[in-house]
Amino acid sequence: MLAKLPSVLIVDDEPLARSRLKALCERTGLFGNMHLANGGLQALEKIRQLEPDILLLDVDMPDLSGLKVAEKCESLLHIPQIIFTTAHNKYAVQAFRLEATDYLLKPVKEGQLREAVERAIVNIARSRKDQEPEVAQALWVQDGTGSLQLNILDIEWVEAERDYMRLYLRGRSYLLHQSMRSLEDQLPDSLFVRVHRSAIVRRDCIAEVRRKGRKRFVILQDGSQLAIGPRYADRVIGTG
Repeated sequence: MLAKLPSVLIVDDEPLARSRLKALCERTGLFGNMHLANGGLQALEKIRQLEPDILLLDVDMPDLSGLKVAEKCESLLHIPQIIFTTAHNKYAVQAFRLEATDYLLKPVKEGQLREAVERAIVNIARSRKDQEPEVAQALWVQDGTGSLQLNILDIEWVEAERDYMRLYLRGRSYLLHQSMRSLEDQLPDSLFVRVHRSAIVRRDCIAEVRRKGRKRFVILQDGSQLAIGPRYADRVIGTG
């Protein structure tokens, strides 16, 4: 469990919905600081300012949808656990592609909220590990004849490939059955940088950063060219 109760930001453009969720949160007794936002744009401001542990995030909002808010959160250093709250089930697939903790349909029931929050708390505890992320020294992959242990320092870049991550190193590549976010958590920030939703690069493998129109690319030492996602540009600028 966490050393202190997690903070939450409740985001909904409807005042009654915000008030109801706040009351539910208070009844669970699972939260510390509670904050409110009346839309997606205000939510982004408060997320950057307050760094809440958990977001209770509406999807349909006139200024900026909850899905867009979740996408923008991916580029933050402190990424909150996101629990979507909506009257529609049609966004569920998109929500889980954004690695949401849960997707609750309105009217949200206290029991469902409690289960989702408890799941989020477990996720937070795993990622914090007393504020010191556990970085991997090596990764096990399959090479066709058996298992092979790779030193992470030999990995040059990583690319998402369906449900797998393809690890590139020294003219070879291997598949690893793991999510991009999970792998990113295992790789030390001092050595690796995420350049795109589907790519991570070892910093010293970046030869240069180029711009073509509005698009940016990293050029690797081996000549490979990888697009820089707009949400990751700030991480890459100054690298290499």
